[in-house]
Amino acid sequence: MALNLTSYDMKKQVILLIFSAISLQTMAQYTEVGAFLGIANYMGDLSGQRISNQEYHGVLGVFGRYNANKRFAVKGSLLKGMISGTDATSRSTEIRDRNLSFRSDLTELAVTGEMNLSEYNIRAGKGSVPYVFMGLAVTRFNPQAEIRGVWHDLQPLHTEGKKYSRNTLALPFGLGMRFNISYKLNFGFEFGARFTSTDYLDDVSTYYPDVFGMRSTAPMSAALSYRTPEVTGTFGENPQGKPRGDMANNDWYLFGGITVSVNLTDKYGLDFDEKYDVFKEHPEKIKKEKSNRNKLKNSKYKQKRLPFWKKSKMEPVIKKRTAPSSNTKE
Repeated sequence: MALNLTSYDMKKQVILLIFSAISLQTMAQYTEVGAFLGIANYMGDLSGQRISNQEYHGVLGVFGRYNANKRFAVKGSLLKGMISGTDATSRSTEIRDRNLSFRSDLTELAVTGEMNLSEYNIRAGKGSVPYVFMGLAVTRFNPQAEIRGVWHDLQPLHTEGKKYSRNTLALPFGLGMRFNISYKLNFGFEFGARFTSTDYLDDVSTYYPDVFGMRSTAPMSAALSYRTPEVTGTFGENPQGKPRGDMANNDWYLFGGITVSVNLTDKYGLDFDEKYDVFKEHPEKIKKEKSNRNKLKNSKYKQKRLPFWKKSKMEPVIKKRTAPSSNTKE
C-alpha cells in the first residue's frame, strides 16, 4: 500500500514538473511580423544542375514568426520571385545547340520550423542567434519561353507531349542569423534551398515528342519544343525519342536575402498582458528589490518612515499635539 502511494505521489510530482516547465516556456512566447527581400536562383536542366551566376532575380515577401521558446520558432511565409535558365551560357556545344531557355514566376507559401543554435532571449540580453530551418511549402510556377519577341506559357503547349501541374510541393531548408536591434525591431540574414517534387520548373525533363507530327497540329508547340534549327539553320531529322532533359533529377530553387521584423510584444519579449507584469522587470532589479524588502522586514524598525519633506511638515503638528495644554492646572 505504501509502495502504491509513493508511486502515485511520484506521478503527481512528474505531472506538476511537466506543467511547470510548460508554463515557464509559455512566458517566452511571442510573435513577430516582417518582410523578406533578396535574390532567387535555380538548379535544373537549363543550368547544368548548378547555380548560374548570370541568372539571379529578385524575391520579396512577408512572414510571421511565433517564438515558442528560447530555442524553437515556427514561421509562416509568403514569398514571390522569379527564376530563369538558358542553354546559351553552357560550356557544352551540344547543350548550346539544344538552345532551350525559360523564365518562371514563383509564388511560395511555406511553414518552417526554426531551431536556434543558442538561446535567443531578448529579456536576458541574448539578442543574436544563428539558426537552421526546415519545413514544407506549396509553390506555384509558370514556365515561359520567348520566340520572336513574344513570351509564351509552356505548360499548356505540352512541349514534351506530357501534362504536368504548375503547383509543386517543396522542401525548404537552410540557415540564417538574426539580431535584436531594439525592443521592437529585428534584423537578419537567411539562405535556403528548396527541393521540389517536380522536374518541370523549366519545362524540360524527359524526351522529345514527335516534332514532325506536332508541326502540322501545333506549330507553336513544335517550335518551342525543338529549337536547334534556330542555331543550325536546318531542321534536320525528327528528334523524337531523343533525350531533351535529365529526368533523374528534380529541379531546385534557392532564396537568399535579408529579413526585417517587428516584435508584437513589449521590450522584454513578453505579450502585452497584465499577468506578465511581474516578469517584465529586469532580473537584477527584482533581486535587489527583494533583498531590500527582506532587510526591512528583519529590521526592528518595521514602522513606515516618512520622507523628509513630509516629516518637516508634520513636525509642527506633532509638537502642537505633544505640547502641554494652557488650561492644565499645575
